[in-house]
Amino acid sequence: MSVVNKEIKFSSKIQTDDSFNVFKKYHDLLITEIFYFQQQWLTAAFRRFKDFDKYIILIYLINKAFKGYNDHFIVNSFDEFYSKDKFEIPKINIIDLSRELNISKETTRRKMMELEKEGAIKKNKKKVMLERRGQEIQKPTDSIRNLSRVISHFTDYLTRENILKGKITKNEIEEKIKKNFTRCWQYFFDYQIPLITRWKVIFGDVETWTIWGNCVYNQNLVMSKNLKDNQSLTKNNDAFIKRLNEYGNQGLNAMTISELTSIPRPTVLRKLKNLIKKKLLTKDENNHYLIFGGPGTSNYSKDILKIMNDVDEVRKINGKEFAELITKILNIIVL
Repeated sequence: MSVVNKEIKFSSKIQTDDSFNVFKKYHDLLITEIFYFQQQWLTAAFRRFKDFDKYIILIYLINKAFKGYNDHFIVNSFDEFYSKDKFEIPKINIIDLSRELNISKETTRRKMMELEKEGAIKKNKKKVMLERRGQEIQKPTDSIRNLSRVISHFTDYLTRENILKGKITKNEIEEKIKKNFTRCWQYFFDYQIPLITRWKVIFGDVETWTIWGNCVYNQNLVMSKNLKDNQSLTKNNDAFIKRLNEYGNQGLNAMTISELTSIPRPTVLRKLKNLIKKKLLTKDENNHYLIFGGPGTSNYSKDILKIMNDVDEVRKINGKEFAELITKILNIIVL
């Protein structure tokens, strides 16, 4: 049986700087898909455990295994990985786990014990095994499909800038991710876990960020609709947060937020109150929640300007790292 050796065309390799420049140039045409993907991922994560901290600990443990695979040049496909009954997770340290995820040591220990009690993991002295239930809980079938759609959309604009020869379809990207699953999903977790911990610094917990993020996503949809016929308005990455606040002039009520996030309404109301107190949200006369000062605001207090700048800085870091994630996955496809 002959072996066909595929020649690697290094000239086809996509550079991260090129991807990031495309991201910035076409920001408003890409961001809606990215927001949708992120909110769908967060909602699915909460539904599985009703506990974001526990879920993030679980994916951190799985990513440790993925890193171990990649360190030893082992790649499992999606089907190969999920055919395992269990697998060993490289040695972990509670202190490191707590620090990297921005979760207290006491909470980290308690969540680890809960994961073991629920049958997601099994500890034997210093060895930790991920059990079948732990794998199934985080099986990312929908996330792979949604991420593939975002990347395919991104390739439209890479093609416009002559970085790619042509658009890559969602199905082709999904197939390649599944074929190179442990490698690609390590790249995804390496992006997603730091993103979550950065937002936790501002919002305090993932539930609060998820609630705020749904308000942002909604206002982005409203803004896109309002500005569709106003091409004269300057659209650039740096002005996005202010533009979103000024032109996304329709908010969400608490019941809708609860339905979108699967977070119980009493919890949503409590988190909304805290967001208003921190000046990250405001409530209009219709009991709809909007980011910062609400639509039409032009004069911001020093407090709100500082918060807006903090949010914008995190957003820019996330945008650059998202471009890096897409570049890594696309290079698996094109090389």
